[in-house]
Amino acid sequence: MKRKFVLSLALLFFVMPAGQALPEENIESALKFFNSQEYDEAIDILKEITKKEPSNTKAWTLLGNSYLKLGKNKKAIKSYETAIQIDAKNEWAYIGLGDAYRAMREHSNAIAAYKYAIEINPKNAEAHYGLGVSYDHTVSLTYAFEQYKILKTLDKRLADKLYHIILGH
Repeated sequence: MKRKFVLSLALLFFVMPAGQALPEENIESALKFFNSQEYDEAIDILKEITKKEPSNTKAWTLLGNSYLKLGKNKKAIKSYETAIQIDAKNEWAYIGLGDAYRAMREHSNAIAAYKYAIEINPKNAEAHYGLGVSYDHTVSLTYAFEQYKILKTLDKRLADKLYHIILGH
């Protein structure tokens, strides 16, 4: 068993070109750029990752997040949709999709995306917050307040934020 592992490791070492980072290292680099608000740099890395690993849902989701931060909502939507096609249970891709649609003022699409995220994980506060804000924008205040009540049990900070948005009417 130990010998197989050592042989596999040696094979990986010889097959991988020198200086080439592992996919997880590339994701970490992209995440560092993203967290430093250097979205274009993150996008460059993530495009390379998705080219080499088209089924990497983390990369597709982070690519969508990077595009979203730059206001490139249509590109963000395509990235999130790709992540969802690969993994239909990717709650964060649905939340990003909802955020992109909300930014484009397509609230019915945003609501549908947030509902899918909540179906996957009913305790995801970000999804409830996005859903509440989208309901507020469609003047469905009863539904917005329902999300506020749920958020009070999940994330008081987001609940307070949603409450102030609702009261802004």
